[in-house]
Amino acid sequence: MSEGRRVQAVLIHGEQALLLEEELRKILKRVSRNDPEMEFNLDVFRMGEDSLEEALAAAETLPLAGGWRYVVVRDAQMLSPKEVRLLASFLDRPPESAVLILMAAGLKRSSPLLKACREKALVVEATLSRKKVPLWIKSRFEARGLRVNGRAIPYLLEMLGEDLMALEAAVEKIALFHQGDRPVELEEVVALVMPSAEKAVYELTDRVMLGDTDQALKILRRLLKQGEDPNRVLFILTRHYLRLLNYMALRDEGLSDREIAAELKLPANMEWMLSSRLRPQASLLGEKGLRHSLSALLEAERDLKTGRMEPGDALMGTVIRLASMGRS
Repeated sequence: MSEGRRVQAVLIHGEQALLLEEELRKILKRVSRNDPEMEFNLDVFRMGEDSLEEALAAAETLPLAGGWRYVVVRDAQMLSPKEVRLLASFLDRPPESAVLILMAAGLKRSSPLLKACREKALVVEATLSRKKVPLWIKSRFEARGLRVNGRAIPYLLEMLGEDLMALEAAVEKIALFHQGDRPVELEEVVALVMPSAEKAVYELTDRVMLGDTDQALKILRRLLKQGEDPNRVLFILTRHYLRLLNYMALRDEGLSDREIAAELKLPANMEWMLSSRLRPQASLLGEKGLRHSLSALLEAERDLKTGRMEPGDALMGTVIRLASMGRS
């Protein structure tokens, strides 16, 4: 929002909820420098809990001390088509003393809300490119007055991916336990940030592929003890085996690694899976072994859905069968 002509409606949208909140904080910080009464004239609504009518009524209310009224609407992606039309009518004639700030996560390019706001409001897309995520992590440590050893950042990315909310929570946890003025080191990050469940299932898959039944069962028991849903573990295992089968089919068609990565919709930071995981694992099992493995997984899914076996027992039996195929 510029300090010249005042914008009366803003839509902040993007995929990461944390980035939306950061953009909102930046806007409100800029506003507060010019409007000391802002905090007395700020109303916040959340769609799903509050109604759009309430938010728009607040925008129509005259501000205190002759300033401006600021109305924030969170979760605007939940607006119904009828509410979007109501919003569009409001944006045709917004109150002269109000600023409406809408926040919406995960909007499609064809979203009616996005279309309405492009025509009648300032649209801000809150994004962060993959290559900037390491610098963003570093900035989260710096915001807490901490320096971080460069080796710790790749570890956080490998364990938590690009989920900014999870990364922010991890930095907060590390900051709470860190002592002294020394930089945050890799060793203390490893001790505090455990792999996500999905990462643990990838480790489980690797052990299964190697035919390491003992370690595979240890990982599975740990996941189940931590409360991981057996259905989710089975889903991730099945997805991996299907990806292996697809990889083999695409490779046999003569596609390059880059083309295969695109067909499999692998994120740029996961293309390493082709050479270090998919290629050797596919070669180890072969098409026949993969189809036998998928049959075992299908049988396990049937056992879980019908209740014929206890979920934990069904999974353990399946892991033993899959590991035996990895040894053969």
